Amino acid sequence: MMRVSWLMGLLVACGFAAFAPAEAVPLIPPAEYRLWHESIQECAGLTGRFDRITWYTVPGRSFSCPIGWCGGWFRPPHTIFLAEERLDDMALVQHEILHDLLQEGGHPPIFDICGVR
Repeated sequence: MMRVSWLMGLLVACGFAAFAPAEAVPLIPPAEYRLWHESIQECAGLTGRFDRITWYTVPGRSFSCPIGWCGGWFRPPHTIFLAEERLDDMALVQHEILHDLLQEGGHPPIFDICGVR
């Protein structure tokens, strides 16, 4: 049974890792994203390179993603998708940056501590 659970987890994780909205287009991140990156690093006590992130935008306020509808989505290792109508949403952008810094899709307590749940 444990082997089946492990295999299911692997399949789900691979599906999430391969996810990319068909409508996504490359995004040159606005200058404030770099400041937001520095700010969330400081709050979380983590470091990462802003320039390693590949950014995409998807039309609309949200888009279909592996967990339903999303305003943003992190795909390992360093890709972030953002809904076009939410590009100015600092909490959303920092939320996705925090996923990149943590290199995980879960939501440990640091998301609440930094106010980006």
